[in-house]
Amino acid sequence: MAEYVGIDLGTTLSGLAYLKPDGNPEIVPNSDGERLTPSVVFFDSHEDVKLVGSAARDGGEPDRTIFQIKRHMDDPEHLVEIDGKKWTPAEISALILTKLKRDCSKICGDITEVVITVPANFNELARKSTIAAAEMAGMKVKRLVNEPTAAAV
Repeated sequence: MAEYVGIDLGTTLSGLAYLKPDGNPEIVPNSDGERLTPSVVFFDSHEDVKLVGSAARDGGEPDRTIFQIKRHMDDPEHLVEIDGKKWTPAEISALILTKLKRDCSKICGDITEVVITVPANFNELARKSTIAAAEMAGMKVKRLVNEPTAAAV
């Protein structure tokens, strides 16, 4: 199991890396072999199927495809309605985080605690929504790190 896992929950792309036992970071490829996963969720109209990533981006039904949900993390009134069900930005972000977690578990075992990057200008509500999304995905956030700080490290 990876002891240190970092997630970049991005507006357009998301990624995950862990610290290997030798102290070097390793980016975890997604199930498509890509280093980054599109931060896109597609809700299938015929089944209760939610696609995340490249498959979602290529879903072909724009009215059932959610892009750039991160921009709304500070707005609890922003609800996305699909087939009569209303989704919060945190719930949609949780689907993206669940995909990242599933892809990581194939390589580095089960992960429960993570560090997530957030924009430096994220307000308290957006930060709490990010933490809530991680919790919905079955992860505990050890720390939120401002993106410029993470880039400097």
